[in-house]
Amino acid sequence: MEQGGSQNMEEMPASSTASTQRVGSSSKSSGGEHLTSFVWTYFDRLTAPDAENKYTTACKICRENNDKDKVYTIEVGNGYGSMSRHLKSKHGISKESHKNAGGGGGGLRQSQLGGFMSRTPGGGIPFTYNRERMIDNMATYVNLDELPFSYGDSLNFENFTKLSLQPAYSRVPRNTLKRRTMKQYQEARVKLIEFFGSFNGRVCLTSDTWSSRQGEPYLCITVHWIGDDFILQKRIIAFDVMDEQHTGYNIYTRINNTLIEFNLSDKIFSISFDNATANTKAIDYVKQKMNLMLNGELVHVRCCAHIINLSAQEGITDISPLLIPIRTVIKWTRNNHGIRRKYIAMCNSANLRKKIFCLDTPTRWNSTYKLLKDALMYKDIITKLYNDAHSTVPNAVLIEPFVWDLAENVVELLHAYKNATEIFSYVYEPNVHLVIIQCVGIVLAMVQCQSNDILWEPVVKKMKDKWLNYFFEFPKIYGIACLLDPGVKSAGLKNMLDFYYKNLDIPNEVFNVQDYVDECVSTLYGLFEIYTKDNGVGGESSSSMPPNKSRRFDNKLASIIFKRSTNVSSSTNATHAIQEYLSCHYETDMDDFNILNWWKDHSAQFPILSKIARDVLVVPASTVASESAFSAGRRVLDEIRSSLHPDSVKMCVCKKDWDQANIRNQGAQEYDEFEEDPFMTTDGSTTGGTTSAAEEENDEDED
Repeated sequence: MEQGGSQNMEEMPASSTASTQRVGSSSKSSGGEHLTSFVWTYFDRLTAPDAENKYTTACKICRENNDKDKVYTIEVGNGYGSMSRHLKSKHGISKESHKNAGGGGGGLRQSQLGGFMSRTPGGGIPFTYNRERMIDNMATYVNLDELPFSYGDSLNFENFTKLSLQPAYSRVPRNTLKRRTMKQYQEARVKLIEFFGSFNGRVCLTSDTWSSRQGEPYLCITVHWIGDDFILQKRIIAFDVMDEQHTGYNIYTRINNTLIEFNLSDKIFSISFDNATANTKAIDYVKQKMNLMLNGELVHVRCCAHIINLSAQEGITDISPLLIPIRTVIKWTRNNHGIRRKYIAMCNSANLRKKIFCLDTPTRWNSTYKLLKDALMYKDIITKLYNDAHSTVPNAVLIEPFVWDLAENVVELLHAYKNATEIFSYVYEPNVHLVIIQCVGIVLAMVQCQSNDILWEPVVKKMKDKWLNYFFEFPKIYGIACLLDPGVKSAGLKNMLDFYYKNLDIPNEVFNVQDYVDECVSTLYGLFEIYTKDNGVGGESSSSMPPNKSRRFDNKLASIIFKRSTNVSSSTNATHAIQEYLSCHYETDMDDFNILNWWKDHSAQFPILSKIARDVLVVPASTVASESAFSAGRRVLDEIRSSLHPDSVKMCVCKKDWDQANIRNQGAQEYDEFEEDPFMTTDGSTTGGTTSAAEEENDEDED
């Protein structure tokens, strides 16, 4: 007879708990019964046999999952059919599956934790299987790896798990997993809103728009902040379909509503956008309608990665025709069987690895950079393959040495662009204080490239012109960030800008560097007054400050930044914290300088300046955070799951970002590049791959 019950082990009287038979042993019960059946791995005896030789048992799995207790009345000597049927129908456990999972003896040792016995070989770590906890963890795993919600509903996965991991496992229906994911998302969202409500600081936003392959336009909003622990954080707080027209006002309205929802409307320091006209107009509305510091003077930050891309592409377009022979040979090594065999033989002869070249996309400068960088190591092989193939062609254009000289110059120049792009894509490190430094590095690379080859003169000029369209004058937030870098400050900032404008052929009469530096310092004083009032702290007193160390910059950049640093001396007569800080001596012999740790260590000496530094240094130099979200959205909305409801897309993208934030893994590369290639087998033949016949179930959302 099956009875219902809800009493938990913790709530049972001590005498009842003590009398519970610990299953799986070969000892006899008080009724003389041997408890050796496999069912006792999963059942507890609640009572001893009564006068009628009957006792009650309860399923441990149901108890651990907080399900309604399955209680059975058993008569001694009549077998355990009801218990066995329950295990098979409810949990998919049979005597055979129990044995296959290692429950048939053979030196297995029993262990118990919290009431549910697990049998572990050799006495492994005790483990309590809990279905509810398993579903929670599966929901997190499935969303992090962008798997379909039907993942846990697979019969094959169920069989694998039962036979190899946990015999008590049973399939998790798709809708169950989806509801659990939504529950976790809603709970995390509430906590995030509560956190921002009590957050005492400023945040920065990045925002961008994206269209899915189904044509639905999405708006992504990411918030960045640094707390009292001086650790940089970011969270995606919106990933919504934007059906209305993408006007500046509509974009502003969406952003404003999201900020109100997350208790952030009065805590904005800056917003990073790309350079679209509608985004610029949205910033105008932000300045008009929001209560911003300094009347919104620092609120708009353009995406530096976008500007770098425009300048680099300007140069690649002009030199691209000269690189056609190199691209041609690369294609041959992949598509021409005879050439591929020759290429492999030549690599073996030269003791070179059979390189798998990435075919570049002419509209993406970074792919051209990678192609040429790899090709330079194989230039002799590529030259011979191409020239031999064209030796009998009349008037054929062969690969001459100057082509490789050109390629070397391209790689050297684009390397500076690549370094800057990587720095502007930092997730957990500040980069706003490095914008001007990296821009100076790019200009330095232009100058060196131009001096190496006179043919580069017109190309570099076009790149400079495109550059100056956006960076003729740096936004003051970049200058202020340099001031707050103890390895740069005002002297280093002026040195960099002097070099920058001189090599861009901008005379001092057109742009006065000292005036710009003075304006940045003046704005820093303005911020200091605002933060002093907001934090209720008086002016910071002057105190002697020991010499501090900064990063070891690239040698060429360091010579620009610090060329007159010997004229900067330590001052103990400063009357203002900013004056004291800027006049302090600095050194440049430290490789692992961490600017956030520096300000954290000096927060007691400079309480107001450290708060300003905390909010300034969180400003992102690019909208890469949004681009990463769009990549996730593109994978979530693949061809199979194209009908996901927008609310489910938002849940998947935001929750994945939040879960990654918990392990500091946001922005990590999703997929590794292939090291092996079917085209590059040792005999030059191609190898075929096999694909699974099983496809993921269409993850269509319910209404």
